[in-house]
Amino acid sequence: MLHNNQALDVQLINTAQQFRLGKEAEASKRLRNCIDLLESELKKLKDISAISNIIPLMLAAQERQDWLGLADYLEYELPALL
Repeated sequence: MLHNNQALDVQLINTAQQFRLGKEAEASKRLRNCIDLLESELKKLKDISAISNIIPLMLAAQERQDWLGLADYLEYELPALL
């Protein structure tokens, strides 16, 4: 059984893959699930400043429809901070 942190990592990677495949609608639904999981994980972390710095960058990438940039944040940047 996966712990919440591992489950979040898997969700982030799966969501990133959907963005890379051009499946923005499906990926956006998965991103909402990732955010829900991330919210519960943030309560357990002592230092969330690095994550707090990445969230606006992720949202900016989403606004620009930079799906590959957003996928990179989801797959590489964010899991490294958890």
